[in-house]
Amino acid sequence: MRKTIVSVVLAAFLLAAAGCGAADAPGAQVAAQAFVTAAATGAAVEACTLLAPRARDTLGPAECPPVLPEVPRAPVVSASVWGDEAQARSAADTLFLHEFPDGWRITGAGCHLRNEQVYDCAIGGR
Repeated sequence: MRKTIVSVVLAAFLLAAAGCGAADAPGAQVAAQAFVTAAATGAAVEACTLLAPRARDTLGPAECPPVLPEVPRAPVVSASVWGDEAQARSAADTLFLHEFPDGWRITGAGCHLRNEQVYDCAIGGR
């Protein structure tokens, strides 16, 4: 009986944990798509507000660059969330995100797999 209760509690915990990541995935995907759209349309100020501070710092000393040409223009098709970290994918590249108190921000964009575990990113990085 005790083993059954432990199994039920463990299963409930795992389902709840899996549900949290799945519930957050749409928010991360929306933020990634907003960034890609802003960069593609030349809305650099809007795109820069969606960057995490460290990623913005990699672009140079200017407050916000006038153009973000390094970001591919493909629609974001999926996002996976692990706690406060996320990965969004398009047909052209991968984006990485972190959830801050005020929402999801891009930590890496224009990222392409270099080897099995490392990505090279045009903006920010992992």
